[in-house]
Amino acid sequence: MLSVATITSEPLSDEEICRQFAATGDRKLIGELYKRYGHLVYGACMKYLKNTEESKDLVSVIFEKIMLKIPDTPISAFNSWLYTVIRSECLMRLRRDKKYDALKENVFRQEENNEVITPRYGDNTRVGKGLNLIASNREEMVIEAIKSLNPEQHTCITLFFFDKKSYKEIVASTPFSEKEVKSYLQNGKRNIKQFLELHEYE
Repeated sequence: MLSVATITSEPLSDEEICRQFAATGDRKLIGELYKRYGHLVYGACMKYLKNTEESKDLVSVIFEKIMLKIPDTPISAFNSWLYTVIRSECLMRLRRDKKYDALKENVFRQEENNEVITPRYGDNTRVGKGLNLIASNREEMVIEAIKSLNPEQHTCITLFFFDKKSYKEIVASTPFSEKEVKSYLQNGKRNIKQFLELHEYE
């Protein structure tokens, strides 16, 4: 009679791996999914992002997300479900990048005296290095810059640039007057600009 140990087991299906992970939380099971799908996730990210480093970064993000989602998600077809996660995360990253780029452009082109504000450094080499740093981690730097604002400026910047609220809509949803909203936005943009100059160009 064969013992259990001598019986060759079939590889677990993707769906069974998900069920076992939901029950045990064993991260090795996620590692198995990564072995099976990591290169495919990377390829899908590249199609959306057209950027090698961002795609590599997003692969890690996606597997962290599926690790969090699996326990609360009934998965009948892992392939299809994984693709929806990939698509959602890629589109979110694209939208986020567009919003941050728009905010950065606005911050460095403030309307004060109708003049374009340029970096305070005259050394083009230093500015060039700073611009490379902006390209590599602009999202993180802008996030930190916004976090550094006082609560009033943070609220107005978030509502205006990310929620696309008008001055009047911000006034309606906050205790601030229109004059205060304009002031918080102007000062918030100036503070973000100073933060980015300090951390990106020095």
